[in-house]
Amino acid sequence: MVDHCIVLSDRTAALTELCGISVLERLLRTLRRCGVRHATVLSNAPDLIANHLDRPSWARAELKTETRKQSSEFVTVTDIVDVWPAEVETALVVRANVVLDVRLARRIVSEVGNIALIDSAVPAEIAPLVFSAPNTNAGKLCGAALIKREWLSTQTGRLEEALCDGLDHRTVAPLDVADQPVYDGKLRRKLRPFWFVASSPQTIKLAEGILLDSTQKGALDIPAYLHAPIEKFLVAYLCWTSITPNQLTFLCNVVAWIATILFATGHLVSGIVIALIIGVLDGLDGKQARLKVETTKRGKLEHWFDGVFEWSWWTALAYQFQVSGQLPGAFRYWFLLVVAEAIDGVAKGAVLFTTGKLIDELNTFERIIRLVGGRRNVYVWVLAIGILFGAPAKAFVAMIYLEAMTAAVHLPHATWTLYKARSGSVGASWPNDLE
Repeated sequence: MVDHCIVLSDRTAALTELCGISVLERLLRTLRRCGVRHATVLSNAPDLIANHLDRPSWARAELKTETRKQSSEFVTVTDIVDVWPAEVETALVVRANVVLDVRLARRIVSEVGNIALIDSAVPAEIAPLVFSAPNTNAGKLCGAALIKREWLSTQTGRLEEALCDGLDHRTVAPLDVADQPVYDGKLRRKLRPFWFVASSPQTIKLAEGILLDSTQKGALDIPAYLHAPIEKFLVAYLCWTSITPNQLTFLCNVVAWIATILFATGHLVSGIVIALIIGVLDGLDGKQARLKVETTKRGKLEHWFDGVFEWSWWTALAYQFQVSGQLPGAFRYWFLLVVAEAIDGVAKGAVLFTTGKLIDELNTFERIIRLVGGRRNVYVWVLAIGILFGAPAKAFVAMIYLEAMTAAVHLPHATWTLYKARSGSVGASWPNDLE
């Protein structure tokens, strides 16, 4: 795994801000999350770059950077060799004005040898953003290459010329974006790995649209489909503030516990309004983290916090329905919810461990179940409808039966998936699959 990169910044486009951070800052944060620990920025305006990098940035705090001046207006191979650390055999060399999907960055730094990232089939939607990228016989140069110092020392002129010549003579191997997997496991959906060049003010909106789209997860329920555009709208403004994902998580949890208090004290209308708002707030921290490349390992704890306040809601509602007499034996229903959620959790976990995907992603039938199956967003909507029509206790019972039915559907599918895994045919389709 390569841990050193040389960033070429001979244009001011690297300082263009997209979704709240500069292209250079985004690149460095991305590389840090791919294991890169040292970055040398080679520029014809080193003071400008150094001042920019001196700004506090906790998201790349563990990345050591230094800025060096190139010898002429445009960087040459000789300039790169001159700043190449003596102890480094292989380094990633990348243009500072390029935005790279973290999947592409991870892939190229894990390679061995001289590798140039190219795109042989540029999608029409990003064509205006990659127009300025050099063309090769293999495709567009994407602005990133893994290079051995020994090979680079034998080259002259500009780096792009050397890479094109290396691709033609097969001393440099192509890593084609078009050949990379389009499924993104973290987003749970298909998304072609993106790259583009920040070059002109006219393309900023298009670039920001691509970045915003890359934050949206797939396999959604019906409420989440309605939440998504609202979240996208809010994050498009939040990204220009100094608000961090962790601060958004904290805010969401504080507001969520207010709903718990309201449910427990019988203020169901106020409580459900807040619960509906939480449906949107809960998606902001993840989108903010992905959009500004501020993801951390601690961010995974957010799911645990969600689970705690979620169960505080159902417990508070059971308590209120029990003491108010609206639902005698409410805690028996609550216990049924515990059992059903546990069974459903085991089924989902088994499929995730076996296939690496959520059960909701396996086929069309499961995606339909995801739309209306038992989960917090759907529960809240069921309760909201019940409260609207003056039957909150009946809605509480309905949501529990919905989860029981969801678990009853998921359990045999998970069992089938485990069986096929043990028989060596994990990819076999579930009987009566709609696809």
